[in-house]
Amino acid sequence: MSRFNLKVKCTRCRNQHMESDRKQRPNSEHEGWTDSVCPRCGCKSYYDMSPQVAWCWRSGEIEIGDALPVDKSDGSGAIEIARGPISMLKGRIAAKARHGYRDGKLFVPGIPESSNDADAVKALDDWLAWCGRFGSRDGVIFSKPGVPENILAGQ
Repeated sequence: MSRFNLKVKCTRCRNQHMESDRKQRPNSEHEGWTDSVCPRCGCKSYYDMSPQVAWCWRSGEIEIGDALPVDKSDGSGAIEIARGPISMLKGRIAAKARHGYRDGKLFVPGIPESSNDADAVKALDDWLAWCGRFGSRDGVIFSKPGVPENILAGQ
């Protein structure tokens, strides 16, 4: 996706528009420079609304990217847990996930401690139900609780 074809949202008036639709105005601090501003209110700041997906692995580790990775042949495929705009998704996930001590990784609570797949599914299901209680906000939608089929396929 081209940099100027990004869907963005103004931080002041919440107007959603394409980055290429933003107006250019002279920068007041640097002669010859221009600022990209909201076409509605003239604000310089905006959120990147590019869609992203969050998923977790059997280990409980959460990752965020453009698309859900393809399942591996050993059955350790990723399970989608949420989707939404890049500027909002990481913050919503980080507020609800467990944080790793040293490396900054995020984990679904209860999955790393589970001794079998059934306990891991239960932990994921409970966590998704808890996250779902807060509802969709800022375009971030958590997956519905339920038994993910790709986890129990190997049993």
